[in-house]
Amino acid sequence: MDIKINDLVTFKKGLYLDEEGAVYRVLEINGDRCVLEFVSTDMVIRPQSVAILSELEKLSKREEQK
Repeated sequence: MDIKINDLVTFKKGLYLDEEGAVYRVLEINGDRCVLEFVSTDMVIRPQSVAILSELEKLSKREEQK
């Protein structure tokens, strides 16, 4: 499953315990890295960060609907 711009992703389970349950939207891809927007928040301005694509998992359609 290739990750593309606008996909919803999470960090792979067990990789970062403090990130479990956090959902991000991919805003930009540059090589093996990407810019993420934290979407599982009610903040008006959503935080953004950079991540390595190999550390991410794309959410399935079923998980997106939760």
